[in-house]
Amino acid sequence: MYYNAGQWMLFFYIYCFLGWLWESTYVSVRRREWVNRGFMHGPFLPIYGSGAIVILFTTLAFRENLWMIYLLGMISATILEYFTGAAMEKLFHVRYWDYTGHRFNLKGRVCLSVSLGWGLFSVLLVKFIHPAVENLVIAVPPTIADIAALSLTAITAADAAVSFNEAMDLKVMLTRLAESNDELRRLQKRIDFAAALAEDDIRRFREKQYEKKRKFKETVAENLQEARLRSFARLDEISARAEDYFANVEKNTEALKELKERIAAQRRKIDERSDREYTRLSRILHRNPGAVSKLHKEELDQLRKLLKK
Repeated sequence: MYYNAGQWMLFFYIYCFLGWLWESTYVSVRRREWVNRGFMHGPFLPIYGSGAIVILFTTLAFRENLWMIYLLGMISATILEYFTGAAMEKLFHVRYWDYTGHRFNLKGRVCLSVSLGWGLFSVLLVKFIHPAVENLVIAVPPTIADIAALSLTAITAADAAVSFNEAMDLKVMLTRLAESNDELRRLQKRIDFAAALAEDDIRRFREKQYEKKRKFKETVAENLQEARLRSFARLDEISARAEDYFANVEKNTEALKELKERIAAQRRKIDERSDREYTRLSRILHRNPGAVSKLHKEELDQLRKLLKK
């Protein structure tokens, strides 16, 4: 059985919906709260629709051979999942599904257990699910099928555009947080360095004071009058150096104060993000609770904490 373009499109949207229904139910049960799963807002998961179409297309000539359905479906769906995940991670810097914790995974984008599951799903799809869906779609007059397919395409395209903008906003936010965190770390290093210099100056100043007092006592024991004259000169010298030192301390204090103000300014920049922006980002993170980012792991965790407040 071969299908026209409108029928293929209807198959795609039906399986997008069934995949969304399965994923949302599964994740909601595990989290004990309703989760509208997926990249998009509407009840569609394009990865399932695309996977179903790829499986149906590659197994079309082998509908009576279970092993070929299993093998071809597993391979084609795994390839699709890998390259879809790679493209989304490259584009958005976020991985919307992650198999890193599974054995025999490939860069966290695919893994053996899920690939074997794709094979079972292929057999289930071709032998049990698709015959009923096929009869339903074929029963629809071609003109109505084409209109329905085009309408769903328009709705899905609008949803995809909004979801794409949200994902790009998330990418921008993660990048900004990364830049802010880098700036805070650089400022903190400067403060630590300045503090270490100040401590070293104070220690050396005290050592010099102690040494001068010790030598002063020894001099007094040898020649009191000469020691007095020298002591006055040394005290003048110490006083001048002390004034220079404390002037430098004041400069260091001002520098530390300036660094702290810059850190506070960076923190204010983070805190001044608009509620609307956070709301948009919270939606896409709520739909994808397992999303991870290799490039912005710290910032993604930080953003989740901010959105929970």
